[in-house]
Amino acid sequence: MDKLLADNSEEIYSYVLNNSLRESEILNKLRLETQKDPAAIMQIPPEQGQLMSLLIKLISAKRVIEIGVYTGYSALCVAQALPDDG
Repeated sequence: MDKLLADNSEEIYSYVLNNSLRESEILNKLRLETQKDPAAIMQIPPEQGQLMSLLIKLISAKRVIEIGVYTGYSALCVAQALPDDG
């Protein structure tokens, strides 16, 4: 079973992203623009941003702080997940 997963891990990962990723238009534009930068490895992947957004909603956060922003992708993920009074 492990060998089967290892052999198909890229296909599984691609399937998960294609079928579960919910990225706003502005996040998508920011991510694609940031990818042009040689240092783009510092940006979180979209699935991590989606997880951060989910966690913000699950704990009903109204205040957040982010230290060490690159182009703001993760900060925008968090900001979009906050309630109107957040």
